[in-house]
Amino acid sequence: MLMKTKLTLSLLTALALGFALLGATGCKKAGAENKAGQQTAATKYTCPMHPEVVQDSPGNCPKCGMKLVEKK
Repeated sequence: MLMKTKLTLSLLTALALGFALLGATGCKKAGAENKAGQQTAATKYTCPMHPEVVQDSPGNCPKCGMKLVEKK
């Protein structure tokens, strides 16, 4: 019984440490916000109806007025 408890405690500790490391490092995608909350240059925005319209910042399409969406 004591051996089973030690094994369970070891596994739970390893899982907790793994999740803590994942949370500390985090995953960052290209175009994520920097520490100042500003969009990086990698993020582009485009109109769903006019894909030729591409801008560096969010806003509205100059052709139809639709909201620009993040280009993926």
